[in-house]
Amino acid sequence: MVVLTALQVEYEAVRQHLEDVREVELPQGTLLDVGRIPGLDWEVALAETGPTNTRAALVTQPTIEYFDAEAVLFVGVAGALKDDVHLGDVVVARKVYGYHGGRESVDGFHARPDAWETTYAMDQLVRSACRNNPWAFLAPGSRPARSPRVYFEPIASGDVLLGFRDSETARRIRQHYNDAVAIDMESQGVTHAARMNRTVRALSIRGISDYADSGKPASDAAGSQETASRHAAAFALRVLRDLRPERGPARERAVDPVVVVVSGPDRSSSPSSWGSQPVVEIEGQEYLVYEDPTGLLQESRDGDVVRRQAVARVVSDRESRSSYAWLRQVEWTRPLPGPGRFDPLAALEQEAELCRAIRGPEVLQLARRGSTATLALAWPGDPKLGRPLETLHQLLPEPPAPTDSLRLWLIVKGLAEVAAALTRLSSENLSHRALQPAALVMNQPLMLLRDLGLATVPPRPGENPGPYQAPEQLHGSPFRPGTATDVYQLGALLYRALAGRCPDPRAPGLPTSNLLASAPRDLVHALTCALRQDPGERPGMRAFRAALLSAARELSSVPPPQH
Repeated sequence: MVVLTALQVEYEAVRQHLEDVREVELPQGTLLDVGRIPGLDWEVALAETGPTNTRAALVTQPTIEYFDAEAVLFVGVAGALKDDVHLGDVVVARKVYGYHGGRESVDGFHARPDAWETTYAMDQLVRSACRNNPWAFLAPGSRPARSPRVYFEPIASGDVLLGFRDSETARRIRQHYNDAVAIDMESQGVTHAARMNRTVRALSIRGISDYADSGKPASDAAGSQETASRHAAAFALRVLRDLRPERGPARERAVDPVVVVVSGPDRSSSPSSWGSQPVVEIEGQEYLVYEDPTGLLQESRDGDVVRRQAVARVVSDRESRSSYAWLRQVEWTRPLPGPGRFDPLAALEQEAELCRAIRGPEVLQLARRGSTATLALAWPGDPKLGRPLETLHQLLPEPPAPTDSLRLWLIVKGLAEVAAALTRLSSENLSHRALQPAALVMNQPLMLLRDLGLATVPPRPGENPGPYQAPEQLHGSPFRPGTATDVYQLGALLYRALAGRCPDPRAPGLPTSNLLASAPRDLVHALTCALRQDPGERPGMRAFRAALLSAARELSSVPPPQH
């Protein structure tokens, strides 16, 4: 979902509703905030276009293509053209007139209307929202004494800022477009751009901030734009609440080769293998477990503790903010530990709190019953293929080999994003300590942590066995795992991408001369430092992230290989 605004005041009215926001830069340089609105299914990309239809159209088209958007809303302010439309009311464009089109001759002006109408489905959606609690998203403290009215009527759109009701432009609009109740400077450009994408739904929602007359400066000074923007944003969210993806059937196709087919009636949440129990029920919420060849579906036992993990589809829950989830379950097979002993169930609960505190993975559900605790974190989905997004594991070549320049740029840029999240984790004096390719989700051009790893588990010798184990995690190491462990593991992931193999944590030094041909020299230096045996000799997470960002900028300017 793309939401566009023209002015900063309009942008801020929408931005205050977003959570888990990240900044995304389009290839053309447009900067957007991308986040989620609590209680809604949509991921929202928010941009400020600046005024005029031309600017709005130039931003709308590449934004739709970049995000493969299903819908576009333009949310902002407008001037009223009818006396019964008041400040703070909202006008939703049932039709958009481009009022500049026409022919001027000796016998006067002859209008050649350029008009766009909403689809029938959007028409019905707006009418339903008008009838059923239209101000559900308007904060109680900001509601005026007079409840705003919503008009579903035509809007006239051009590149003139109208401030005089008896001007030639005003008379022309009254003569040729006399059913228009409001005027703005962007709706025509947005709807034209959206119409180039036949599957994209578009809607213009405007709060009335002036009467398109000489009183506009006084109205603006009294705060009418802030009020109008707030009302337009609130009604836009009300529309979004009921708007459903039209590409749903493609994502909900009946035969999906990676989904475990439901084969048995057992849906209890009693401890059992998720591989043989494809539908997992957690306090009334059902999850359909995905099979996975990369090891995401696992069950392991460590003494008295059984751990399960899986990617799953969130089943038939309209209130869920995500279609997919990363499930982690801990079962204690003996009586719970007494005071002063490590409690693995409490550690999972602490991870949920930590995710919220550091803006980590979104917590969908946390449940504890008896000796079992389950945590469900949001896992982003692929809207085109209708399945969970892949991890870094799928981006690395198999069999292991050096990565091409485009993949290397994606990996370096993605690891820089992960380093930002790990920096927030280190501010809590905690570390992940379990980074590996399957632990990083590719939400291009970003890379996300699927969970917080071992952050709430006390360090112990031999933890995190495998090719990405840091030297200090080996049995017999004199060093204690910590934030420097995360730096090493990020370096190990980068080394795997560059060299086509994993580093040996027991090796005193790593050969890097063969990496210089495919990576910036400064990046190779930072990598060498990150993989040092002594954690105290490695760079800090902020410094390593700065090196990754610098390398990503350098790699983005490298021309792709010629075939």
